[in-house]
Amino acid sequence: MATQELRKRTNWQTISGAKALKVEKLFQVSLQTALDAIYPKKFRVDRHPKEFSDIYSTYPLPQEVSDKIYNIDVNERKANGKLKYKWGISMDFAIRNMINGKNLFGEIKRQDGWVENTDMKAGRGNAHERSCKYFTPGLMKVIREKSGLSDEILPFWLIIVGDITRDPRRNREIAYWFQEYTKNYYMWRDTNDIGDMLDFFENNLLPYLL
Repeated sequence: MATQELRKRTNWQTISGAKALKVEKLFQVSLQTALDAIYPKKFRVDRHPKEFSDIYSTYPLPQEVSDKIYNIDVNERKANGKLKYKWGISMDFAIRNMINGKNLFGEIKRQDGWVENTDMKAGRGNAHERSCKYFTPGLMKVIREKSGLSDEILPFWLIIVGDITRDPRRNREIAYWFQEYTKNYYMWRDTNDIGDMLDFFENNLLPYLL
């Protein structure tokens, strides 16, 4: 049942000063403030978590593949001792339960869209399609391992902003991709409506982090 506790007990005066921030920072400040009001010191909303920063560079290739490509020593280090080669993925945020170790990772994607008085081509861009990499077997496995969340939901949350959130074509595409996992994506159609975002999180995702 929807309680709207995050919305009702949030310090809106604190958040109102953050509304001029970019949406990624606004999301972090808003959600952290709301969670602190009910669960003090229990949750942390991180930006750009580091867990997956080297998952590609440390992945071992079969020898028969290594023999056929331009290969490198992935263990080579620079003069300061840091790895010379390191690459992976950088997600936009992680919502962490500091008590039980559960994590929900996510991305915020902004894109143009086909809306009133525009043509279908106004919905150009592929930010939403790039998010599909999280459905691949490799990324799904490693993100789920780090999340510790129930298999009932996906281990990531996609937040979409911009005119794409009202685009009849893109809404159908994204709904088709997620289907029974509707809790795992959110169309933040009005980023000034922080309460709607908090309600979605509380009603759909917070229970899996508790």
